[in-house]
Amino acid sequence: MRLRGCVAIELAVGGLLAAAGAGGAVWGVRTVRAAFPQEASAAIAELPAPVVARAAVEPPSSWDVRPDVRPVVRPWVGLFQGKSDDLLVEPLRTASITEVKLNRGGTSLSLRLDFDNGARAACKPEQVHLHSQPRREIAAYRINRLLGLSTVPPAIGRRFLVSDIVDHLPPDSATHRTRVMTEMIPHDDGTVLAELSWWIPVLEPARIDGFEIDSVDGVVTWKRYLTVGQPIPADELRTVSQVSDMLLFDFLINNIDRWSGGNVKASGDRRVLYFMDNTMAFGDDPDGHSKVRTYLHRCQKFSRRMVRRLRHLREAEVREVLTHEIAPFDHLLEEEEIAALLSRRDHALEYIDGLIEEHGREAVLVFP
Repeated sequence: MRLRGCVAIELAVGGLLAAAGAGGAVWGVRTVRAAFPQEASAAIAELPAPVVARAAVEPPSSWDVRPDVRPVVRPWVGLFQGKSDDLLVEPLRTASITEVKLNRGGTSLSLRLDFDNGARAACKPEQVHLHSQPRREIAAYRINRLLGLSTVPPAIGRRFLVSDIVDHLPPDSATHRTRVMTEMIPHDDGTVLAELSWWIPVLEPARIDGFEIDSVDGVVTWKRYLTVGQPIPADELRTVSQVSDMLLFDFLINNIDRWSGGNVKASGDRRVLYFMDNTMAFGDDPDGHSKVRTYLHRCQKFSRRMVRRLRHLREAEVREVLTHEIAPFDHLLEEEEIAALLSRRDHALEYIDGLIEEHGREAVLVFP
């Protein structure tokens, strides 16, 4: 049975589409998003991509005065925290660095950049840790949006002078300065390529039934709720459904780092899970790493919307979002990585279809 909120949203959007055409649909998308900033995602994800893209990037007035103009459809542009991805990343494109700090945790080189326009970004530069590829964070963000999700922070690429990064580290951080200079991979012209993600101001450890989701007790808890036939408490339904989406998404992109500790974060009110830190994802394994397979197989309940999106995911769409506007990187994924992603899509659908055959559609596709 559909949740009441989702039914109301879908009816509202459907009515607007039928009554008002393209212009009214754009207005309807904005209206529903404004009224239901979190719950609207599933319903809006079912709208035609051009309508959603136009609602995200164009003001209503532009459609009133220039109805014959059609913007370029950019299927990787969506919403994050209720705001357009473009709006969030635009301040990161050309602003000057004012401060650089080294982020804690993990073996990868991760920085926080502050800019002169007040913007802030998480930054992963190209580095000697080859398991951590910054271009893959951008690929993960775009695949996330292609699946109708809004859970990976919007990410772009940018080229910096190495000296501009090093010179803005705190003056008393000699150790950090040495590490940054040693681990970044500079080009001959003294620049480094980097990925910038919009900085999430407040992060909290994601919890379920009081346990951190990636703790042993947390994993045992959500695994039980995601087992066919087991009830899900009403106050944990939102979290459990998002864990299901995360497990399926992580298998698709082959993110082996999610459950290594500290990589399952939530919003300040702990209502929204963020699928962050994806630079160790992808690779050329067509069956997925044993770790992501294990976690996927701990889940027996899925979102109808996610599974539908996965069934309609085509190679041409994947290539489109991975090849447009990707400068300064010359590619986001290797050919082998794209082929492996599509193979993992097939594996995931085979697994889900097997569950449906065994337990029935209603027992497996339980989330909107």
